[in-house]
Amino acid sequence: MHKEHLRRLFALMRKHKLYANLKKCIFGASEIPVLGCLVGKNGVRPDPGKVRVITEWPTPSNVKELRQFLGLATYLCKYVSNYAGKIRQGLLPESI
Repeated sequence: MHKEHLRRLFALMRKHKLYANLKKCIFGASEIPVLGCLVGKNGVRPDPGKVRVITEWPTPSNVKELRQFLGLATYLCKYVSNYAGKIRQGLLPESI
């Protein structure tokens, strides 16, 4: 069934003069990378490579480094419940 859907899709694309870049296409995969996340039949999850970079990031030692880290870590906010509450403690003046 999947192959038939692909045939119909490509025929429709050709009809409207649209063409896929086959080097960028992924067929038969259980998950595909989309906008920095992995999307599959079980939903969306963060890319393990990006999570590893965040978890291995050195502890910020000044405001500039903290802002850099928060910009990077914001990637995970949609996967962490109460993300803002969890990072709030690190944003207090005495912790910087």
